[in-house]
Parts: sequence; C-alpha cells; structure tokens
Amino acid sequence: MKRLGITVGFSAFLLASASALAVAQTPSASVRVVPAELRQLSPSISVSGQVQSHSTASLSASVEGNLAWIADVGTVVKEGQVVARLDTAQLSLQRAELKARVTRAEIALKQAQHEFERLSAAGDAITREQLDLQENTRDLARSDLEIAKATQHELEERLSRMEFRAPFSGVVVERVKRAGEYAAVGDVVARLGGNGGMEIHLFLPLRHVRAIRPGSVVIVHVDGTTTSAPVKAIVPVGDALSQSFEVVLDAQRIVPLPAVGALVHAELPLGTPQQLLAVPRDALIIRAEGMTVFRIRNEKAERVAVKPGIADGDWIAVDGLLTPGDSVVIRGGESLHDQDKVQIVAAPPI
Repeated sequence: MKRLGITVGFSAFLLASASALAVAQTPSASVRVVPAELRQLSPSISVSGQVQSHSTASLSASVEGNLAWIADVGTVVKEGQVVARLDTAQLSLQRAELKARVTRAEIALKQAQHEFERLSAAGDAITREQLDLQENTRDLARSDLEIAKATQHELEERLSRMEFRAPFSGVVVERVKRAGEYAAVGDVVARLGGNGGMEIHLFLPLRHVRAIRPGSVVIVHVDGTTTSAPVKAIVPVGDALSQSFEVVLDAQRIVPLPAVGALVHAELPLGTPQQLLAVPRDALIIRAEGMTVFRIRNEKAERVAVKPGIADGDWIAVDGLLTPGDSVVIRGGESLHDQDKVQIVAAPPI
C-alpha cells in the first residue's frame, strides 16, 4: 500500500512537471504593434468621379446643307478657326442673283427720283395727280431696294452660318458627320474639346448635401498621384432615381493637369476635424462579444473593448480603456486571447 502511494505521487509529480514544461515551451505569438494616438480626425466620404473640360462644345448645324469639308479628328484649332463647312454652291448662285436685284432696284429708284424731280419742276404744266403718282412710284422703288438689300443681308448671314467655327481654342475630338453627308438643322457635325476650365465632377449621396460647402478642400487621387482640389460648385438638386447630387471641383491647380475623361477618386470631408484617440483600422477585431483591440503590456496581450467612432483614412477613433501611447496589435491579433504571451516584431510605418 505504501509502495502504491509512492507510485501515484511520483506520477502526479511527472504530470505536473510535463504540464509546466509544455507551458514554458509554448511559443509566443508574433504580433506587430503601433501606439494609439491623439489625431485630428474628421468624417469623410470616398467617391469616384471624372475629369471634364469646361471648354467642350458640340458644333451643330443652324442651316441645312451637304457637308463639303470637315477637319480631321485630332486637329488643333484656334478660336474662330473654321472646323467644318457646308456646300455653298447653290447659295453662291443666289448671292449673284440678289446682287443683280439690288443693282436693278437702285437703278429703278434713281429713275423714279429723277422723274419725280422733273415733274416737280414743271409747275402748273402737270396735274397734282400726276405728281402724286410719280411720288408713289419713287417710294415703291425705294421699298423694293430696301427689300432686296434685306434679302441680300439675310443670305449673307446664312452663308456665314455655312461655316462651323471653333468657339475656343482646342482640338477636334469627334467627327459625327463626314464630307458629303446631309446635315439638317440641329444635327451635330463635330465635337470640340479644350483644356480650359478643367473640372472634376462627382456624385454624392443626397443625405450629405448639407455637409459639403464651396471652398472645402478635397483629397484627390488621379493618375497615380495624390493631390487636393477645392470645391468649385454644388448642385443641391437630387436625382430622383439615384438619390445623388453633383459636386464640381476646380482641377486647374492640379499638376500635371489630368487628361479629360480621367477617372478620379476623391475624399470629401463631412464635418469639422476633432482631436480624438485613434488606432489604425487593422487594430479592430470583431468578436461575438463586440469590437475589441489588443493592448500589449509586459509581453502579454490584454483584450480591451472599444466602441468605434469617426473614421479618417487608415485611422479610426475609438472609445474605451485606452490611453495615448498604448501599443495596440495591428497584425496577428485574430488568434489572440486575453493574457496570451506575444513577441513583438517590427511594424511598418503607418
């Protein structure tokens, strides 16, 4: 019996020693940490948009006719330069005809005026009725001349609209019609684009319409670079289907100037910046019991329950038992438990 007791005691000792050795040999979890910080945070929204030129025009026909010539796509034009031209052969014939009519009306008026002056100088040799009749003939000749000149001016104005001139300096970006095709009134013949007045057009959810103000500075990511642009204008009218409104940014100060049509990602502030205790987003761990972070003290992980707040970029404000400078886990925290031993490895800059 005594021997059995000694055997059981020795077995218990071996079991306890093995357990202690197993605990001692359990490897520490490798984690990366960064300190919690007091940061100026403001709520923001990330949206996509497109670069557009304020100098964009669709050149449409104001008179009908066959297209005689149009500039090639990519042609650089100056303000006032001809971009396309309609066939003016028929109108040129009408111009010659109207010129002859004006000349004829001038001759008729000159004859009528001369005859009126002759009859007026005849005195009592002619009747008053004859003089009135000649005066009417002269006035009708003057009216015919005015009508002919008005018709001539109308034709000249129509001829001037047979040419499509650039309203600004730019480049031909599209030929809608080709030479020889018929263009009716209102038909678009070509489209012109320029680099003047570069803008970024964004569409935001309608619920944020009161949070955006003209002049607010917006962080813009375009063509692989990050820069900023001010809010130029807001269109506070929501679309019934998308429930969104338009915000226009001034892109003139962006260097280098982005290309028209380039896609843009922008971050718009939705409130006044506040100084709050913040941790990187990667520090937050979602568990069944709520949102937590792991704080490292004495090479052990401590679970701290937090309530997330304002997010700004890679950082998010938290409310919990944390203080500035506390080391929080940003990598390796998914498998941690409270009071687990950890080994800290170098963390990349945040």
